[in-house]
Amino acid sequence: MKETILKKLQQKPFFLVLLPVFFILHGYNEFFGFFTLKFTTLHLTAVLLFTAILYLTAYVYFRSLKKTALFSFWFLLLLLTFGSVHDLLKKTAPGFFSSYTFLLPLILLAMIILIVRIKKSPSQFLRTFTFLNLVMIIFLLYEFADGIQRFIQVQKGSNLIDNRFTAFKNYKPLTAVAEADKPDIYFLVFDGMPSTKAMKAAWNYDNSSLDSFLLKEHFFISHDSKSNYNLTVLSISSTLNMDYTPPVDLAQDETKMYFKASASILKNSLTEILLKEDYSIKQYQPVSFNNPDWKGGLFFTDMLYMHYFYQTLPGRIYRDLGWHFFKRFKNAEKTYNNRNALAETDLKQTLSLVKESCDTLQRKPQFIYAHFRLPHDPYIFDSTGKRKPGLLTTKLKEEDQPKVFIEQVQFANLLIKDLTTHIKRNNKKNTVIIVEGDHGYRNIYGKKGYMIFDNLHTIYYPDQDYKTLYPSISPVNSFRSVVNKFFHANLPILKDSSIFIPYNLPGEQ
Repeated sequence: MKETILKKLQQKPFFLVLLPVFFILHGYNEFFGFFTLKFTTLHLTAVLLFTAILYLTAYVYFRSLKKTALFSFWFLLLLLTFGSVHDLLKKTAPGFFSSYTFLLPLILLAMIILIVRIKKSPSQFLRTFTFLNLVMIIFLLYEFADGIQRFIQVQKGSNLIDNRFTAFKNYKPLTAVAEADKPDIYFLVFDGMPSTKAMKAAWNYDNSSLDSFLLKEHFFISHDSKSNYNLTVLSISSTLNMDYTPPVDLAQDETKMYFKASASILKNSLTEILLKEDYSIKQYQPVSFNNPDWKGGLFFTDMLYMHYFYQTLPGRIYRDLGWHFFKRFKNAEKTYNNRNALAETDLKQTLSLVKESCDTLQRKPQFIYAHFRLPHDPYIFDSTGKRKPGLLTTKLKEEDQPKVFIEQVQFANLLIKDLTTHIKRNNKKNTVIIVEGDHGYRNIYGKKGYMIFDNLHTIYYPDQDYKTLYPSISPVNSFRSVVNKFFHANLPILKDSSIFIPYNLPGEQ
């Protein structure tokens, strides 16, 4: 038995199949619990198919099964591990030695030497096959063990930005609330929507017509509100968790932060409390990757769908260099028109879902969270909501952005008025409505943070009793106030603070 196994390890290139399996499994373990089985299987199939094509192509030159297998393995290893090696080089040897100017010629030279040596070698590669087979088996066993460990950790909440659930653990209502007295809760987030006060101070733009409407509709406006974070994923997850997140170290892994924070939008203290109170929960938001309520586009699509590709040599070249080349062959107008059309479709879908959720006769209380990418860039709409031609919505100079941003503020005003009016008229009277910007105006390209925290923050209670609210209440305390008022929870109000997180947008270097 032992001799049979040893002979197979010496003769069979198992390593050529085990390498793609290891690559996919390792990538899955990096973000355990975030990738679906379908997503992972498709990528494994693609890598195995590429391996087969590589092997058949190389065989035409080598005319030897073993030499072809050995070359294919080393070439595939280079392609699949380049991203990790490149990241390490950028940390340990920044500058010329980690640049593509140095690395690409070096890789080409190494491949030429490899081809020549394998072609000329008379060896049967018995030791090499044994070594590579054993190494890949050990690596796979390690990944399987690591996957089991990560599964256990995920059950404990390791895939969340904040798994403490402090507010939920402290949720001990003084008295039970009757089902009929539990309010519906609408949470409407307009991405990057600043406060009227901030826009007046920065641009001398008067958006008080929105404030006047909200006050007429008996909303409370937090005129001095500031968002708690400058990033959407952290702002929303902390709002729903009713707590500040643990310290965030982006240097460790910025991508993982986005994944964990987006997962915390789906599972947090508020959702746990509402589930305990037998609420129906719907989230019409494109921020979380595995959101069952949302079928439209995602904010950070590349972070999910390009995860494996960006780890490879072709993926890195495309990400870091390719756009310079490919943009010459793209129809820019068509590209931006398609992007804007999809954004408009998603917007209409969100509006429709919110309105369809309204029901004056429903018995079970509901929580509806809807996220609108307005007035945040890209600047797709004019002040009336008409979609602009694609070429007018590309990158703008810093000084030109406030004007088009304000146009989308004006459109957002129309949506806020329409939605709040519709909810109040078509949903049950006992309904809470929170409308807020997850952060203020954020100059994406210049990253000038002068209005970054100054957000819109307004709350509607059906009895218009706002004595527990105050002008500077920030989003982290929004739902603490709601839970205290309607469920007698007696949760402490936290100190209102704003935390700046330096960041790169997904895909930026």
